Amino acid sequence: MAGFYSDNAMLLPAGSDFIQGRQAIEAYWQEAVDMGISRIKIDLMELEQHGDSATEVSRYTMFDAEESILDQGKGIMIWKYDGNAWKMHRDIWTSNSAY
Repeated sequence: MAGFYSDNAMLLPAGSDFIQGRQAIEAYWQEAVDMGISRIKIDLMELEQHGDSATEVSRYTMFDAEESILDQGKGIMIWKYDGNAWKMHRDIWTSNSAY
């Protein structure tokens, strides 16, 4: 999963400080898998390209192994083109659930 992120990517999840770099991002997502998230469905709402950057607005649904919904929400992703591929550069999301 971390390979889809840029070298200096950042996650900005709710309830957490910035998570920076591929190693920290890989650890974050491994912890999510260990907690029971088996799949995340992304529904793209909007995508705008600006040169070597693009901004995505989306909705997400997180599922467990039995396909039960664990969480739903929305997010914004900033993508960067590194000359070879588009990489996730900034990733922020928030749940629709009241905490």
